[in-house]
Amino acid sequence: MTREDVLPVSSAGGSIHGKCTTLSPCAERPVIHQVASAPMPSDCEFSFFDPDDPQCREVLLDPRTTVPELFAVLRQWVPQVQRNISLIGNEILKRGCGVNDRDGLTDMSLLHYCCKAGAPGIGDAEEAASFAGRLLALGAQPSLRSRWTNMSALHYAAYFDVPPLIRVVLQASQPGEVDATCSDFDFGTALHIAAANLCTSAVKCLLELGANPAFRVRCYPKLTDTHTHTHTFLIQLLPHGRPYVIN
Repeated sequence: MTREDVLPVSSAGGSIHGKCTTLSPCAERPVIHQVASAPMPSDCEFSFFDPDDPQCREVLLDPRTTVPELFAVLRQWVPQVQRNISLIGNEILKRGCGVNDRDGLTDMSLLHYCCKAGAPGIGDAEEAASFAGRLLALGAQPSLRSRWTNMSALHYAAYFDVPPLIRVVLQASQPGEVDATCSDFDFGTALHIAAANLCTSAVKCLLELGANPAFRVRCYPKLTDTHTHTHTFLIQLLPHGRPYVIN
């Protein structure tokens, strides 16, 4: 699949836009925003965008800074950005971006970015969960998937080991979504994704919220073959000491 294959039309029927206005029906018809670069100040000494820097803050709050440019800021995997997910996200919403609009490069929505922004050591899980709650209240769809990774918000929260986001997303999801599979992970569930990446907090949270440890995935690699620590962890954690992978 090429980038051209997935960009022309969004899964909800939207089209590619460089910028949404407050008068456009963004909330009703999600759009895919054009790809742009992060708007770095001309004399900035950093190689990344820092919202706490006065010059970067000025750019962030400038109404001329576009939604695609702010999505580019969210793509920067640095604590200075990820710990300010609500600040940056609110600026995106102020510019008329719909809660289910997508970044043209990653095909991710604001809710997807929230689930990444809570990652341990890089973001702030509680702030990300709080902003995710606001997005969901505004109509964000928890089942929406990135067409690049086929991951939903729950899959991202499990992959990045963020229990507060797992709880917020599942609270707003339909029954059974806790065991929704992802083709990019050999049709494994969020529990498979978390366990394979040694995301112990996410595994515990998913089990508490009803994830099925007996869910069988024939295509999934045997964790017992390649991840000794994972196997030991699962035996200690899962009910009756039975790992969920098949032989």
